[in-house]
Amino acid sequence: MEYFSLLKHRSDEIIKFIANCGIFSLLLKNGQVIHFIPDNPDHFMEWLGSKGIKDIKRQQTNRLQEEEAAV
Repeated sequence: MEYFSLLKHRSDEIIKFIANCGIFSLLLKNGQVIHFIPDNPDHFMEWLGSKGIKDIKRQQTNRLQEEEAAV
């Protein structure tokens, strides 16, 4: 599925996302940041993951863990 219900952008237009309290901020390839509130945040998170779209929070957490391990 290229599109997610009610989201007006295709998955291949989204580079990264961050989510907080069910609100998703999506960085698009054109540089625009949009906000989206899905009916089912868990399902939307799974959809993003299945499309290979990176979670900014997870990237930051992994980077911090790597830095701590190196110390």
